[in-house]
Amino acid sequence: MKKILGILVLSLLLCNTGFAERVTWGFVGDDCKKFNLNKNKFQNEFDNLFKTQMRGFLTGYNMYVALNDGGTDKMKILDHNSIDYAYSTIVEYCRKKPDGQVFFGLIDYYNSLPN
Repeated sequence: MKKILGILVLSLLLCNTGFAERVTWGFVGDDCKKFNLNKNKFQNEFDNLFKTQMRGFLTGYNMYVALNDGGTDKMKILDHNSIDYAYSTIVEYCRKKPDGQVFFGLIDYYNSLPN
C-alpha cells in the first residue's frame, strides 16, 4: 500500500513540473498579471492573504536552502525588513515585470536578505 501511495504522489508531482505557473500554489504561484488583477480587485483582503502566503513561501524556501546548501549558516534572516516592506518589494517587482512570476520576485527578495 505504501508503494502505491508513493508512486501516486511521485507521479502527481512530476506531471506538470515544466510549467512555471504550477510550481507553487496560491497567489505566490500566480504570474504578475494575476497578482496585479487580484490586488486591485480585492485590495486589503488580498494584501493580508498574500502576506500570509509570502511568509510561508519564504520560510519554506529558507528551510530548503538550509537542507540543500550546507546548513543553517546559509539561511537568511527573514524578519530583517518588515512584512510591509517585503510586500511592497513584490508589488514593485510585478510593476516592472508584468509578465514575470511572483515566486521569482520572492526569490530575488530572499537573496537580498542578510545571512
